[in-house]
Amino acid sequence: QHPDLFQQAKLSHLMFQQNVPGLVRKFKLRCDQARAIVATCPQCQSTAMPLLGTGVNPQGLGSCEVWQTDVR
Repeated sequence: QHPDLFQQAKLSHLMFQQNVPGLVRKFKLRCDQARAIVATCPQCQSTAMPLLGTGVNPQGLGSCEVWQTDVR
């Protein structure tokens, strides 16, 4: 019997240290689920950057959306 998707994502993150958008994309998790995995990872806790306050997002991106640029 396979672990559920959340458990698979948790195990994958422990091995490969994917970020929140990566977990959302690969495992079809909600952003809050992926954030919970990253937030409870002991390895990420030791290298975590200070949390930024919630402020204005001038690009108009939603949570877990990726800014796409044209690279030439």
